[in-house]
Amino acid sequence: MSGDILQKLHETDFFKELSGDALEAVAGKASLRHFALNEAMMRKGDPADSFFVILEGNVKIVTTGARGDEIIINKVGPGESIGELALVDERPRSAGVIALENVEALELTKEAFFQLLEQRLDVALGILRGFSSRLRFSTTYIEKVIDWSQKTAEGDYTFLETTQPITNTAGTDDDKAAQLLSAFYSMVRKVKAREEGLKQELERLSFEIDQERRKKEFEEITGTEFYTKLKEQAQTIRKKRIQDSKTDTTEAT
Repeated sequence: MSGDILQKLHETDFFKELSGDALEAVAGKASLRHFALNEAMMRKGDPADSFFVILEGNVKIVTTGARGDEIIINKVGPGESIGELALVDERPRSAGVIALENVEALELTKEAFFQLLEQRLDVALGILRGFSSRLRFSTTYIEKVIDWSQKTAEGDYTFLETTQPITNTAGTDDDKAAQLLSAFYSMVRKVKAREEGLKQELERLSFEIDQERRKKEFEEITGTEFYTKLKEQAQTIRKKRIQDSKTDTTEAT
């Protein structure tokens, strides 16, 4: 491996604290791979036979929802790794990985991975640190989901105003978790829009009900015997006033 590759490997989360000798040991068992935009690096259900360390570019870790739509679980960029958990539990891939742009990565096979764990304590410790970082992020992600779920249940949608769709850059774990929950807050936006639509419909129905109630009350009032007599009396008074007016006019002339 070239010095440039070793430098990139040294900047990864897993191997940043390794000595030059240890980095060469890792690089010596790895293969350099390149992936194009939208190319699948691994698919859900595939056998777990290797893992990748991203050197350049960004990828998304995805799964499929109940309706068949793509759900982004995570976004991984330079310095991060993907696929190592499946090597440990020896189960099929739990998610797919797709390149968001041109990606350069080092691939370590399952055999090479376990050889490194057995032969190099320093490499094993680096990988454990990587696992720890992944677990910390998972905790942040879960906390964010719980917080947003509680706010949604309370009708508080203020968090939507500060949440942006997933991009190729993210700051802290908290920022990254917020970006990756794009599917969640997209759903919440729909809930909010539906709620607002229901409020408008309720207001419209309330207005129509009030109109109908007033109409009914008017009909009930005008249909009473009292109202009929009152109307007849008013007509009689109106006729008398007209007659009196005509009489006054005649006498004046």
